[in-house]
Amino acid sequence: MQRCRDPIAIADSHERVFMMLAGRPGHSGWDEVTKEAARAINEDARQYACAGKDPEPHRRGSHGIASGGYSMGGGQTHPQNMAHGSAFKQGVMNKLRENWALRRIAGFVDMCFLLYAPKLYGHYEQVMTSLLERDQSLRPLFPNSVFAAGTFNIGPQVATFVHTDHLNYAPGWCAVVALGDFDPQIGGHLVIWDLNLVIEFPPGSLIFLPSAILRHSNVPVREHETRHSFTQYTAGGLFRWVACGFQTLASFEEQGGKLHMDGWDRWVHGVGLYSTLNEFAQRADLVGLE
Repeated sequence: MQRCRDPIAIADSHERVFMMLAGRPGHSGWDEVTKEAARAINEDARQYACAGKDPEPHRRGSHGIASGGYSMGGGQTHPQNMAHGSAFKQGVMNKLRENWALRRIAGFVDMCFLLYAPKLYGHYEQVMTSLLERDQSLRPLFPNSVFAAGTFNIGPQVATFVHTDHLNYAPGWCAVVALGDFDPQIGGHLVIWDLNLVIEFPPGSLIFLPSAILRHSNVPVREHETRHSFTQYTAGGLFRWVACGFQTLASFEEQGGKLHMDGWDRWVHGVGLYSTLNEFAQRADLVGLE
Protein backbone atom coordinates (compact mmCIF):
# COMPACT_ATOMS: atom_id res chain seq x y z
CA MET A 1 0.00 0.00 0.00
CA GLN A 2 1.36 3.40 -1.02
CA ARG A 3 0.03 6.74 0.22
CA CYS A 4 -0.30 9.88 -1.87
CA ARG A 5 -0.17 12.85 0.47
CA ASP A 6 3.56 13.55 0.43
CA PRO A 7 5.59 13.10 -2.80
CA ILE A 8 6.67 9.55 -3.67
CA ALA A 9 8.53 8.58 -6.86
CA ILE A 10 7.89 5.19 -8.49
CA ALA A 11 10.78 4.05 -10.69
CA ASP A 12 11.52 1.16 -13.04
CA SER A 13 14.53 -1.19 -12.97
CA HIS A 14 16.61 1.51 -14.68
CA GLU A 15 15.68 3.99 -11.91
CA ARG A 16 13.55 6.04 -14.32
CA VAL A 17 10.65 7.72 -12.53
CA PHE A 18 7.68 6.69 -14.68
CA MET A 19 5.00 7.48 -12.11
CA MET A 20 4.88 10.24 -9.51
CA LEU A 21 2.68 10.54 -6.45
CA ALA A 22 3.04 14.31 -6.24
CA GLY A 23 0.88 14.78 -3.14
CA ARG A 24 -0.57 18.19 -2.37
CA PRO A 25 0.63 21.64 -1.25
CA GLY A 26 1.26 21.91 2.46
CA HIS A 27 -0.53 25.20 3.12
CA SER A 28 -4.00 25.23 4.69
CA GLY A 29 -5.50 27.29 1.85
CA TRP A 30 -5.41 24.25 -0.41
CA ASP A 31 -8.49 22.85 1.32
CA GLU A 32 -10.44 25.95 0.23
CA VAL A 33 -9.18 25.50 -3.34
CA THR A 34 -10.21 21.85 -3.54
CA LYS A 35 -13.57 22.50 -1.87
CA GLU A 36 -14.45 25.10 -4.52
CA ALA A 37 -13.15 22.84 -7.32
CA ALA A 38 -15.35 19.99 -6.07
CA ARG A 39 -18.35 22.35 -5.94
CA ALA A 40 -17.70 23.51 -9.52
CA ILE A 41 -17.54 19.94 -10.79
CA ASN A 42 -20.56 18.80 -8.78
CA GLU A 43 -22.74 21.73 -9.83
CA ASP A 44 -21.43 23.31 -13.04
CA ALA A 45 -19.90 20.31 -14.79
CA ARG A 46 -22.96 18.25 -13.87
CA GLN A 47 -25.11 20.64 -15.92
CA TYR A 48 -22.84 19.96 -18.89
CA ALA A 49 -22.78 16.19 -18.57
CA CYS A 50 -26.26 15.32 -17.41
CA ALA A 51 -28.73 18.11 -18.32
CA GLY A 52 -31.30 16.53 -15.99
CA LYS A 53 -30.67 12.98 -17.19
CA ASP A 54 -28.69 10.09 -15.77
CA PRO A 55 -25.24 9.87 -17.39
CA GLU A 56 -24.69 7.25 -20.07
CA PRO A 57 -22.24 4.47 -19.06
CA HIS A 58 -18.94 4.54 -20.93
CA ARG A 59 -15.80 2.40 -20.95
CA ARG A 60 -14.23 4.30 -18.03
CA GLY A 61 -17.27 4.16 -15.75
CA SER A 62 -20.92 5.03 -15.20
CA HIS A 63 -20.32 8.60 -14.00
CA GLY A 64 -20.85 11.80 -15.96
CA ILE A 65 -17.93 13.48 -17.73
CA ALA A 66 -17.22 16.91 -19.20
CA SER A 67 -14.14 17.29 -21.41
CA GLY A 68 -12.49 20.33 -22.94
CA GLY A 69 -9.38 21.44 -24.79
CA TYR A 70 -8.13 20.12 -28.12
CA SER A 71 -7.18 16.70 -29.39
CA MET A 72 -6.64 14.49 -32.41
CA GLY A 73 -7.67 10.88 -32.92
CA GLY A 74 -10.62 8.69 -33.76
CA GLY A 75 -10.45 9.47 -37.46
CA GLN A 76 -9.86 13.23 -37.22
CA THR A 77 -7.83 14.60 -40.12
CA HIS A 78 -6.29 17.46 -38.14
CA PRO A 79 -6.16 18.73 -34.53
CA GLN A 80 -9.48 20.17 -33.36
CA ASN A 81 -11.03 21.73 -30.31
CA MET A 82 -13.37 19.31 -28.58
CA ALA A 83 -16.96 19.84 -29.73
CA HIS A 84 -19.55 20.58 -27.07
CA GLY A 85 -22.72 20.17 -29.12
CA SER A 86 -24.61 23.24 -27.96
CA ALA A 87 -24.16 26.86 -26.97
CA PHE A 88 -25.31 25.94 -23.46
CA LYS A 89 -22.59 23.32 -23.02
CA GLN A 90 -19.99 25.66 -24.49
CA GLY A 91 -21.04 28.26 -21.92
CA VAL A 92 -20.70 25.77 -19.07
CA MET A 93 -17.23 24.75 -20.27
CA ASN A 94 -16.21 28.41 -20.47
CA LYS A 95 -17.41 28.86 -16.88
CA LEU A 96 -15.31 25.89 -15.76
CA ARG A 97 -12.30 27.32 -17.61
CA GLU A 98 -12.66 30.59 -15.71
CA ASN A 99 -13.14 29.00 -12.27
CA TRP A 100 -10.37 30.31 -10.02
CA ALA A 101 -9.95 27.06 -8.08
CA LEU A 102 -9.70 24.85 -11.15
CA ARG A 103 -7.12 27.25 -12.58
CA ARG A 104 -5.14 27.06 -9.34
CA ILE A 105 -5.15 23.27 -9.54
CA ALA A 106 -4.10 23.38 -13.21
CA GLY A 107 -1.21 25.65 -12.24
CA PHE A 108 -0.14 23.32 -9.42
CA VAL A 109 -0.22 20.36 -11.82
CA ASP A 110 1.85 22.25 -14.38
CA MET A 111 4.44 23.27 -11.78
CA CYS A 112 4.76 19.69 -10.49
CA PHE A 113 5.11 18.31 -14.02
CA LEU A 114 7.99 20.71 -14.69
CA LEU A 115 9.58 19.92 -11.32
CA TYR A 116 9.44 16.13 -11.48
CA ALA A 117 9.90 15.50 -15.22
CA PRO A 118 11.50 18.60 -16.79
CA LYS A 119 12.66 16.79 -19.95
CA LEU A 120 9.26 15.23 -20.58
CA TYR A 121 7.61 18.57 -19.80
CA GLY A 122 9.91 20.25 -22.32
CA HIS A 123 8.85 17.77 -25.00
CA TYR A 124 5.18 18.54 -24.33
CA GLU A 125 5.87 22.27 -24.31
CA GLN A 126 7.73 22.12 -27.63
CA VAL A 127 4.97 20.16 -29.35
CA MET A 128 2.12 22.24 -27.89
CA THR A 129 3.85 25.53 -28.72
CA SER A 130 4.35 24.38 -32.32
CA LEU A 131 0.68 23.43 -32.60
CA LEU A 132 -0.64 26.67 -31.15
CA GLU A 133 1.64 28.81 -33.30
CA ARG A 134 0.50 26.89 -36.37
CA ASP A 135 -3.22 27.00 -35.56
CA GLN A 136 -4.30 29.83 -33.28
CA SER A 137 -7.89 28.53 -33.18
CA LEU A 138 -6.81 25.66 -30.91
CA ARG A 139 -7.66 26.32 -27.29
CA PRO A 140 -6.21 24.30 -24.39
CA LEU A 141 -8.49 23.67 -21.43
CA PHE A 142 -6.41 25.99 -19.22
CA PRO A 143 -3.91 28.62 -20.39
CA ASN A 144 -1.55 27.89 -17.49
CA SER A 145 -1.12 24.21 -18.39
CA VAL A 146 1.11 22.38 -20.86
CA PHE A 147 -1.60 19.72 -21.33
CA ALA A 148 -3.88 20.03 -24.35
CA ALA A 149 -7.06 18.70 -22.75
CA GLY A 150 -8.77 17.63 -19.58
CA THR A 151 -11.82 15.82 -18.23
CA PHE A 152 -13.97 16.47 -15.18
CA ASN A 153 -15.24 13.18 -13.75
CA ILE A 154 -18.47 13.98 -11.96
CA GLY A 155 -19.64 12.14 -8.86
CA PRO A 156 -21.19 12.01 -6.45
CA GLN A 157 -19.10 8.82 -6.19
CA VAL A 158 -16.67 8.42 -9.08
CA ALA A 159 -15.09 4.97 -9.27
CA THR A 160 -13.64 4.20 -12.69
CA PHE A 161 -13.64 0.78 -14.30
CA VAL A 162 -10.36 -0.97 -15.11
CA HIS A 163 -9.12 0.78 -18.26
CA THR A 164 -6.26 2.39 -20.14
CA ASP A 165 -6.41 5.75 -21.90
CA HIS A 166 -5.00 4.32 -25.11
CA LEU A 167 -5.27 7.51 -27.20
CA ASN A 168 -2.98 9.47 -24.88
CA TYR A 169 0.73 9.90 -25.69
CA ALA A 170 2.04 6.46 -24.70
CA PRO A 171 5.16 7.32 -22.64
CA GLY A 172 3.59 10.57 -21.46
CA TRP A 173 1.86 11.39 -18.23
CA CYS A 174 -1.78 11.84 -17.35
CA ALA A 175 -2.34 14.06 -14.31
CA VAL A 176 -5.14 13.01 -11.94
CA VAL A 177 -6.39 15.09 -9.01
CA ALA A 178 -8.85 13.52 -6.55
CA LEU A 179 -11.57 15.77 -5.12
CA GLY A 180 -14.49 15.41 -2.74
CA ASP A 181 -15.12 14.41 0.86
CA PHE A 182 -14.12 10.83 1.68
CA ASP A 183 -11.82 8.80 3.92
CA PRO A 184 -8.88 7.77 1.68
CA GLN A 185 -7.95 4.93 4.01
CA ILE A 186 -11.28 3.25 3.32
CA GLY A 187 -12.05 4.12 -0.32
CA GLY A 188 -11.05 6.12 -3.37
CA HIS A 189 -7.76 4.25 -3.82
CA LEU A 190 -6.04 4.22 -7.21
CA VAL A 191 -5.34 0.64 -8.31
CA ILE A 192 -2.53 0.06 -10.84
CA TRP A 193 -3.31 -3.47 -11.95
CA ASP A 194 -0.16 -4.15 -13.97
CA LEU A 195 2.00 -3.28 -10.95
CA ASN A 196 -0.16 -4.95 -8.28
CA LEU A 197 -0.18 -1.56 -6.60
CA VAL A 198 -2.93 0.03 -4.49
CA ILE A 199 -2.45 3.71 -3.62
CA GLU A 200 -4.27 5.79 -1.02
CA PHE A 201 -5.44 8.85 -2.94
CA PRO A 202 -6.64 11.62 -0.57
CA PRO A 203 -8.80 14.52 -1.76
CA GLY A 204 -6.66 17.34 -3.15
CA SER A 205 -3.73 15.08 -4.04
CA LEU A 206 -2.11 14.68 -7.46
CA ILE A 207 -0.77 11.61 -9.25
CA PHE A 208 1.05 11.44 -12.59
CA LEU A 209 0.96 8.12 -14.46
CA PRO A 210 1.40 6.79 -18.03
CA SER A 211 -2.31 6.05 -18.30
CA ALA A 212 -2.10 4.92 -21.92
CA ILE A 213 -0.20 1.77 -20.97
CA LEU A 214 -1.02 1.00 -17.31
CA ARG A 215 -4.41 -0.52 -16.47
CA HIS A 216 -5.94 1.45 -13.63
CA SER A 217 -9.19 1.94 -11.73
CA ASN A 218 -10.56 3.33 -8.45
CA VAL A 219 -11.95 1.73 -5.31
CA PRO A 220 -15.49 3.01 -4.54
CA VAL A 221 -16.09 5.34 -1.60
CA ARG A 222 -18.82 4.85 1.00
CA GLU A 223 -22.46 5.78 0.31
CA HIS A 224 -22.42 8.96 2.41
CA GLU A 225 -19.14 10.20 0.87
CA THR A 226 -18.43 12.12 -2.33
CA ARG A 227 -15.64 11.74 -4.86
CA HIS A 228 -14.90 13.56 -8.12
CA SER A 229 -11.69 13.80 -10.12
CA PHE A 230 -10.02 16.10 -12.63
CA THR A 231 -7.63 14.65 -15.23
CA GLN A 232 -5.35 16.36 -17.76
CA TYR A 233 -3.70 14.69 -20.75
CA THR A 234 -2.52 15.10 -24.35
CA ALA A 235 -3.43 12.83 -27.25
CA GLY A 236 -0.65 10.88 -28.92
CA GLY A 237 -2.07 11.94 -32.28
CA LEU A 238 -0.94 15.51 -31.62
CA PHE A 239 2.67 14.42 -31.20
CA ARG A 240 2.42 12.34 -34.39
CA TRP A 241 0.87 15.27 -36.31
CA VAL A 242 3.81 17.52 -35.43
CA ALA A 243 6.38 14.78 -36.15
CA CYS A 244 4.85 14.35 -39.63
CA GLY A 245 5.20 18.03 -40.46
CA PHE A 246 1.66 19.04 -39.46
CA GLN A 247 -0.13 16.39 -41.48
CA THR A 248 -1.45 12.88 -40.98
CA LEU A 249 0.93 9.94 -41.11
CA ALA A 250 -0.87 8.66 -44.23
CA SER A 251 -0.40 11.97 -46.03
CA PHE A 252 3.21 12.19 -44.87
CA GLU A 253 4.01 8.71 -46.22
CA GLU A 254 2.15 9.33 -49.49
CA GLN A 255 4.54 12.22 -50.09
CA GLY A 256 7.53 9.96 -49.49
CA GLY A 257 8.14 11.10 -45.95
CA LYS A 258 9.83 8.85 -43.42
CA LEU A 259 9.83 9.40 -39.67
CA HIS A 260 13.23 9.87 -38.06
CA MET A 261 12.42 7.12 -35.53
CA ASP A 262 10.40 3.92 -35.80
CA GLY A 263 7.89 2.89 -33.14
CA TRP A 264 10.42 1.26 -30.84
CA ASP A 265 12.88 4.13 -31.12
CA ARG A 266 10.11 6.62 -30.36
CA TRP A 267 9.24 4.62 -27.26
CA VAL A 268 12.87 4.51 -26.11
CA HIS A 269 13.15 8.25 -26.70
CA GLY A 270 9.95 8.88 -24.74
CA VAL A 271 10.90 6.91 -21.63
CA GLY A 272 14.36 8.46 -21.85
CA LEU A 273 12.69 11.76 -20.98
CA TYR A 274 11.72 10.53 -17.51
CA SER A 275 13.82 11.82 -14.64
CA THR A 276 16.02 9.29 -12.85
CA LEU A 277 16.35 8.82 -9.11
CA ASN A 278 19.92 10.11 -9.39
CA GLU A 279 18.65 13.29 -11.06
CA PHE A 280 16.13 13.69 -8.23
CA ALA A 281 19.00 13.46 -5.73
CA GLN A 282 21.10 15.97 -7.66
CA ARG A 283 18.24 18.48 -7.71
CA ALA A 284 17.69 17.99 -4.00
CA ASP A 285 21.39 18.72 -3.36
CA LEU A 286 21.12 21.95 -5.35
CA VAL A 287 18.38 23.30 -3.09
CA GLY A 288 19.78 21.88 0.14
CA LEU A 289 17.21 19.14 0.67
CA GLU A 290 17.89 15.67 2.01
